[in-house]
Amino acid sequence: YHGESLKNGDSVAVEREWDYLGFGSHAIWLDIPKNSKYAQVSQNKNKAEVDKILKELKQFCDWGEGRVNDEGQPYSIAILTFYKGQETALRKELQKLPDNNKKYSQFEYKGQPIKLATVDYFQGQEADLVFLSMVNNYRDGFLDSPNRLNVAITRARYQLAIVGCYDYFANNSRTTELKNLAKALPRKVK
Repeated sequence: YHGESLKNGDSVAVEREWDYLGFGSHAIWLDIPKNSKYAQVSQNKNKAEVDKILKELKQFCDWGEGRVNDEGQPYSIAILTFYKGQETALRKELQKLPDNNKKYSQFEYKGQPIKLATVDYFQGQEADLVFLSMVNNYRDGFLDSPNRLNVAITRARYQLAIVGCYDYFANNSRTTELKNLAKALPRKVK
């Protein structure tokens, strides 16, 4: 994808450079420990992940306001999840952003387009920054599909930020690919 490459089955290498330093690495795991406030999963929703994504999104949009990518366009953002319940929870929060109350999947904040979708729906698309909400912290669920996982982690042009319970995926997942992915990425807590 335009110069990006997948190094191997265990790690993601993004070759494009940008000067946003908020994540410290082009692919990162934003850890939501299982014992975090609101990290309980019910109806395929994880409020702690929603809150983390909105916090990181706002910080990024503050930085990106008025900036453009190497194609001269505002930085595009995708927020992806494997679950409709989480998509709905994210939508409710995105609709609280100014001038977005009636939006469904296409949002904008500080001049930057934001697309909310399930991983399956987003197949074949890409964005400069991709947040991937893992949701579960006690089972693999829909994430147990190598094809789905491949789609999810290859949508980012500059930055992939996986949001989820690092400990579960690195140590307790029954899927080798998920364990390897978690262990390969730098982890940011809080």
